[in-house]
Amino acid sequence: MRMALVWAGLAAALLLSISLAVGLCPETCKATYQWTIFGMPFPFFGTFFFAICLLLFHLRDRLPARVLLAVLIAGAWGAEATFLYVQHSVIKNWCPICLAVALCVLLAGIALAIAWFPGIGKPFGSGRTASMRYLSRGAFFVAVMVAGSYLSFLGLGNPVASHAETLPLALGKLDSDVEVYVFTDWFCPACRKAEPEMERAYPDIMARAKLLFIDIPIHTETMNFIPYNLSFLVREKAKYLEIRKTLLRLAERTKEPTPEEIQKAVAPLGVTYRPLNYADVNAGVQYFQSVTQAFRVAGTPAMAVFNRKTKTTRVLNGTQDLTYPYILMTVSGVAPP
Repeated sequence: MRMALVWAGLAAALLLSISLAVGLCPETCKATYQWTIFGMPFPFFGTFFFAICLLLFHLRDRLPARVLLAVLIAGAWGAEATFLYVQHSVIKNWCPICLAVALCVLLAGIALAIAWFPGIGKPFGSGRTASMRYLSRGAFFVAVMVAGSYLSFLGLGNPVASHAETLPLALGKLDSDVEVYVFTDWFCPACRKAEPEMERAYPDIMARAKLLFIDIPIHTETMNFIPYNLSFLVREKAKYLEIRKTLLRLAERTKEPTPEEIQKAVAPLGVTYRPLNYADVNAGVQYFQSVTQAFRVAGTPAMAVFNRKTKTTRVLNGTQDLTYPYILMTVSGVAPP
């Protein structure tokens, strides 16, 4: 009965992972299955992992396979704890299929633990011997769970990179592991106040890191500027900082700029406004949303400094943090020497 439950849990987890991999999932799952683990999308990693577990299950009569199966499932407990944390605190969206996979892992692990600790409630050996066996096996399981949680955390990759590759918005040193995200709203008074200090820091940031500008529509009118901003970020990188100043001045005069007004504003810079297609604009808006969620930014102005290699993150919030010296100090603290 216990082994049947282990098999059922692993088989169900495999089928659920396959359903995610082929796209048979509700809309609420999409924010989760775009994440990766050691460069492999969650659904494909799960499919591979549970297929290996089922293979080991059928080879459980052999001691190495039986021990490895226990190690993998104990590690999966820890990994699932990490994945649940990411859904709750980073993605802020629950994927029902992922929750079902976690439940399958939990049930399979409980059934396997009962088999691993035979006769729970009944001594197997003398009192001290039995206690030491339970203690050593329990410590082993806990250690593997912690290791699984830690390794899965190290291997996590958010969908920010895939969005950036699809729509090239980064400025600065594009081969750097350090990324600096600037979160603003075109009609935010505090953003306008912080902009001069941030402008001073942009050249220094671009010399050692990627620089990305993220629009958060705290004021709904900001949505009117996002298509223009995205176009200039993609097509006019060399002149973008000057264009940005121009758009900020234009935002002080109008909340609904027309393409003609945009072109008139940027013409002195020798720039021609060329609109992006709808699909690219939509991808850019989704990218802004995903980055905002990933760094848990709730307001503007803000700046996130992230080292993709070490996974070190620092977030600056408000005009009190966004001063020229403090910005440079933060970037230096996250960037490699």
